[in-house]
Amino acid sequence: MNSKIIKSKSAQETLMIGKKIASKLKGNEIILLFGELGSGKTTLSQGLIKGLGYEGWPRSPSFVIVKEYKVKYKIQHMDFYRLDDLASLLGFGIEDYLNMDSIKIIEWPEIGMELMNKEYLKINISKTKSNDNRIIDITSVGNINFNIK
Repeated sequence: MNSKIIKSKSAQETLMIGKKIASKLKGNEIILLFGELGSGKTTLSQGLIKGLGYEGWPRSPSFVIVKEYKVKYKIQHMDFYRLDDLASLLGFGIEDYLNMDSIKIIEWPEIGMELMNKEYLKINISKTKSNDNRIIDITSVGNINFNIK
């Protein structure tokens, strides 16, 4: 397990950090995004998706739970914010998504942690006292070999 902390001073910088992370992906990762409401999870997700080649503007999947993109790799961008518990997550079919050969970007993954395999990229985004600044803590869990400079 290795960890890296990156500071972001703006939403634009958070977007660029997402693009930088995307450049290191190999095509079948699970990326879990943690952080309070408004911390920048969706902004980082947008950077990841754009960094993988999506030309449009990725939208949050909060109301549809999952949005799929087919670019350099197949991507499932998921948001579990509106789901109440593990049963609702299972009813949604999360196990099928987790077994797909794709990049899974999951916002608000807390209710599904027991279903995650032993390898994933955990990204925690924290607000600082300055409203625009963020601390982005990236940890690779398991045998994921991930290094960002």
